[in-house]
Amino acid sequence: MPLEHGTVTCRVCLLAKDLPKDALERFDRKAAGSLDSVKDEVQTGWVSGRHLLENRIDEETGKLGGHLNLCLRQAQRKVPATLLRAECRMRELAFQKESGGALVNRKERKRIKEEATLELLPKMPPQLTGISFVVDASAHRLYLAASSEKHLETFIGLFSDTTGVEPVPLGPELAARELFQQNSDSVPTLNFSPDQPDGNAGGTVGQNFLTWLWFIQEESGGVLPKTQIGEFSFMIDGPMTFVADGPGAMESSLRKGAPTISAEAKAALLVGKKLKRAKLVVARAKTEVWSATIDADTFTLRGMKLPDGEALEANASFEERVMFLHIFQTLFYALYERFLKDVKDSSKFDEIQRRVKAWVKARESK
Repeated sequence: MPLEHGTVTCRVCLLAKDLPKDALERFDRKAAGSLDSVKDEVQTGWVSGRHLLENRIDEETGKLGGHLNLCLRQAQRKVPATLLRAECRMRELAFQKESGGALVNRKERKRIKEEATLELLPKMPPQLTGISFVVDASAHRLYLAASSEKHLETFIGLFSDTTGVEPVPLGPELAARELFQQNSDSVPTLNFSPDQPDGNAGGTVGQNFLTWLWFIQEESGGVLPKTQIGEFSFMIDGPMTFVADGPGAMESSLRKGAPTISAEAKAALLVGKKLKRAKLVVARAKTEVWSATIDADTFTLRGMKLPDGEALEANASFEERVMFLHIFQTLFYALYERFLKDVKDSSKFDEIQRRVKAWVKARESK
């Protein structure tokens, strides 16, 4: 990610069962190979979470703060396109000179390119990429530094093959099913615009949730009911991205100034757009602050800032940051559960629909 310091971008995954007791040994058996063996095909394997060159995986290298902390490394040698073109052109000119100025045909160009690639490839340094992850075993959560679907699929396949446990990414649909036994397809969509007919309300369940969260924050002042782990408040902030189904300006982004109270935000809501991405800020007792940009369609946490911890030692600091991450995602999914229960309750839905429309209409006078 890395989780040791700085901001965090990650996907939250559920582990339906405990990892096997010999998990570290399993990762070590599928550790990344030597860089000397890397060629033009991608070499994939596990390394420690400390750095991409450490393929020894054991209690010392594979854990930090009591948590499994590893990385999926991908290595590949590539010849830069500009270098390959120059090398090929040089060889083509030499061929023309030797052949008395004859044109280089397609077959010869292909042969020259293949020879140049074979000669240059071993001289190229391997290009390394890594997908870091941390397992909070007590919470059955895996935090994965992968924001793209391609990286997510690659990781899940190899993690499952290594451990026998398949991580479940807790996006809107799977979180509803796995955490709350709810079918997201049956969640009714809210129409936030007083100018649009209710039958045209659209957006994904995640977009409806994020826009509802903005409404709840402004209606309640952002104060949440007291919990066993303290008193929390929250707010939705910019940058904000709005999206709508149908023709016209489908997507709009607000970045500067105060997006939440801007005329552009009001206009977006009035035409039926919903939040696709926005920043969520959470505070506990005004001394601890979390912030992350939420992707409504995947629940990816982007650029998350965690509270400043008090621990000075590396292991304790890492454990503290994992705890902070756990607190944030626990609160986030609790809010999502509240949304699902409220909008699926037929006795509450009409009243919620009335309130969200009134909220948008009242914003016109701001």
